[in-house]
Amino acid sequence: MSRRTDTLTTLERHLERCAISIKPAVKREGVDAWFPYYAGYSPGFVREALTGLGAQPGWSVLDPWNGAGTTTAVADALGCDAVGLDINPVAALVAAARLERSANTSHSAGLANQLLAVASRNEIDLADDDPLLEWFSPRVTRRYRSIEGAVLDLLGTRDGVKVNLQTETPPPFAAFFILCLVRAAKHFARMKGNSNPTWITPEKRGDTRTETFDRAFLSMVAACAADAEKAALGRSSTRSTVSVVSLADARALSLEASSIDAVVTSPPYCTRIDYFRATAFELAALGIGADGERFRALRSSAMGTNLMRTTTPDVSAQPSAVRQLLKCIQQHPSKASDTYYYKHYSQYFDDARLSVAEIGRVLKPNATALLVVQSSYYKDIHVPLGDLYAALGEELGFRARVVLRVPVRRVLATINPRARHHETERRYSEDVVALQRVA
Repeated sequence: MSRRTDTLTTLERHLERCAISIKPAVKREGVDAWFPYYAGYSPGFVREALTGLGAQPGWSVLDPWNGAGTTTAVADALGCDAVGLDINPVAALVAAARLERSANTSHSAGLANQLLAVASRNEIDLADDDPLLEWFSPRVTRRYRSIEGAVLDLLGTRDGVKVNLQTETPPPFAAFFILCLVRAAKHFARMKGNSNPTWITPEKRGDTRTETFDRAFLSMVAACAADAEKAALGRSSTRSTVSVVSLADARALSLEASSIDAVVTSPPYCTRIDYFRATAFELAALGIGADGERFRALRSSAMGTNLMRTTTPDVSAQPSAVRQLLKCIQQHPSKASDTYYYKHYSQYFDDARLSVAEIGRVLKPNATALLVVQSSYYKDIHVPLGDLYAALGEELGFRARVVLRVPVRRVLATINPRARHHETERRYSEDVVALQRVA
């Protein structure tokens, strides 16, 4: 048996033996609750995945769809140099905050009070088109921007220039305070009730006294600092790491070829979930309004987006399994199958192909990427996403296979009442796909 086969077989046996839950806990606690994405996986899974891959302190571990930063936080705690990339500024902010050392956050209470004092001295000219005015009264919005400005003035500058939160990820300590500010502010927002948890809209402007808002901020800083200190207890390596989180596109990684020892990630599922609508409040807090060009550009560039781009994907470049799925969708008799939905799925798999090719470029020879994906359905057509990513990997020259498959009962698709009558007929699974670069 070859060394390459040994690696995948050893990993498969390890994941089966440890029987760790892939999905995060329903009720998340500590740093995992700072921003609980619907999608993703548990910290325990990342630890076991890296253990199964033989990760050592000093490895470079990449997550090109980093989300709220589970991979980067766990890899960093193991002494690896983590690289977390995402196109959503909210996700990058959360992930960067999770990299802040507890040695700093333990002193955050005193600094938070200083930030409030600086904010009170700042005179803010509130823009008429500030996206937060859709969510809050001018009083709350002005106080929020004053505190945000104080954080960036003191902690969020590069070469004397304040970080632009719309296009850059602040350093971890600044990200920690900005995240605390966002989370504290959200308590005062008035959200519309909606059967779809990913569609967030304001019901009316939230309001409160400045003193009350400040107390909420201080309370959130204290709570998040305690979370960070508790998380630090699980750190298993004393190695000084060089981990980084930044905004980037998985289809065009700004990393050197053959520089990454392992990838643990979860690409967007093929389920038409609008992750940017789900972060509409947080994006507004960062200055990106739901009606603006920046918001639309982010949505359009996202993998799995509901928006159709003007480019035409090259379906012929896909493996036969993907082409067959696309053909079935195109020929389905339901409305818009041969137009919008065919284009949507073609666009998704084109993004997937480009991204997997980039992962192959940056992986070291014989190194492995693990992708966690979930199966789904288009009408009555099964979309076995794990098998499709394995086929895509083989087409691109990887050794590829599904190394773990776990049945899933609850999926977001079943929130649609019209889809529930199919629930007993359908079988969903969470798959871990291993893609090993051939030397």
